[in-house]
Amino acid sequence: MIQLKYMQSCCLVLLILSATHYGPVSGRCVEEKFCTRTLEEYQYQLSNIANKLNERSIAPWTYVEKPDLNRVPQVIHEAKCLTSHSCRHVASPVSLETIPLSIRVPVLRKSRSCPTYSVEYESVVVACICATPRLS
Repeated sequence: MIQLKYMQSCCLVLLILSATHYGPVSGRCVEEKFCTRTLEEYQYQLSNIANKLNERSIAPWTYVEKPDLNRVPQVIHEAKCLTSHSCRHVASPVSLETIPLSIRVPVLRKSRSCPTYSVEYESVVVACICATPRLS
């Protein structure tokens, strides 16, 4: 929940700053210092969830590095579900499956159209949850 509020704050700041340019944030040219510290701090918080929630979950996950030399931050830690089909130790009348939970995060990306960076949004898996399967 804290990460979501932090992410919302970061996005709000980006939207406010972009409003001065009369256009959407995505694709805008910005300097690296624009929000490097905010992005790095967010990634640190995301990969250091208190009390090892990722190991205690009934849909456990681990973190893997997702490197990209043309992005700031260059390394994003992404959740990887340890089980792909069933949730462990769950007695339920319906079948449950492990589902990755993704959010879109702002990143700075080196761009041919900008002398510096452009703001882009990237989908990042942040956790795994148990849910009933989708009905077709």
